[in-house]
Amino acid sequence: MERPKVSVLIPLYNAEEYIRMTLLSLRNQTMQEFEIVIVDDCSTDGSLKVIEELKEKEEKIKEKIKIIKLEKNGGISNTRNVALRFATGEYVTFLDNDDMLIPHALEKFVEYAEKWEAEVVHTHSHYQNPKNMPQGDRMLFKMASFEHGNKKNLTSPAYLLTNEMSERMKQFSIYGVDWNVWGKLFKREFLMKNSIEFPKIKLTEDLLFVFQTLLYAKKYVMIPEVLYIYRYRTDSTLHGERNENFMRNVIDVQINGTKILNGYMDEEEHFKKHYKDRERVIEFYMNLELLGTKLMQKKYGEQANYFEKLEEMYKKYFGADATFIAYIHKMANQTQITANPPWPTEGKVTYLNEG
Repeated sequence: MERPKVSVLIPLYNAEEYIRMTLLSLRNQTMQEFEIVIVDDCSTDGSLKVIEELKEKEEKIKEKIKIIKLEKNGGISNTRNVALRFATGEYVTFLDNDDMLIPHALEKFVEYAEKWEAEVVHTHSHYQNPKNMPQGDRMLFKMASFEHGNKKNLTSPAYLLTNEMSERMKQFSIYGVDWNVWGKLFKREFLMKNSIEFPKIKLTEDLLFVFQTLLYAKKYVMIPEVLYIYRYRTDSTLHGERNENFMRNVIDVQINGTKILNGYMDEEEHFKKHYKDRERVIEFYMNLELLGTKLMQKKYGEQANYFEKLEEMYKKYFGADATFIAYIHKMANQTQITANPPWPTEGKVTYLNEG
């Protein structure tokens, strides 16, 4: 096959019940100049068997499918990064192994990318959510979905996101620009030129990826189209049981994700001169992660028991950095900040005294 216009990147892990519909949504695309790069992160179910059967029977997509099998489970960031390295298309888009694209999605992606000469095309998503979705997840998806938080954008004509960085950070922190990596098209050369990839982190890796594209894209186009269908799963990694391991992962992300974000901003002159923009980004990120741990409060009952459990985990897993994250949690339950926060021990702090 000649060089495809788009590489559709699918990280695969135990999606036997869903992957068939995902691939059939690609079979039905109105634009057919694409490849499908599937990276299997050591699935233990029949996902690969389903794919092999489709690869044999479905004429439209059988030659488009590439399957890369990892020898060791490395998590979603690693899987997506491997997919990026195997992609050959002019553009790339990410499709989770349980979601779908509407039939004209790829056609519209490319149409807008070429019309605007854009490095990033940002569309909207529809969320298929069960009625028993946990309150925290429901709140999060309401803010990001077109039916609620982004509904106003559907009635707007396509437009280029401003290159004024303060305004970009404002839009990012109020869900004007949602941080999900799916539902977007990226120029592959742009990602490679700026060394944009997924950081080694267990949650919110897509937020950190999209944040990098906001830092570097000269032409980031927002379009009033719903092209992606997100299928909510209670058995997925993200929406699984809120147990101690989940809380540990969230706290780990709060600490290390904050360091990663600060690292990105340390490299940009804008944030050395505009500390408020840095503060806005970190505040948004921490509030987002706090949703995860606040859901645990119901599990542990009284607030005192909740904080006692958090303190126990801080000491057990995070050592010196515990003072930073403990402070953030306590401030989330107070109406007024009364002291300066202790920052992560490994982070750069020179900017704290700048303008």
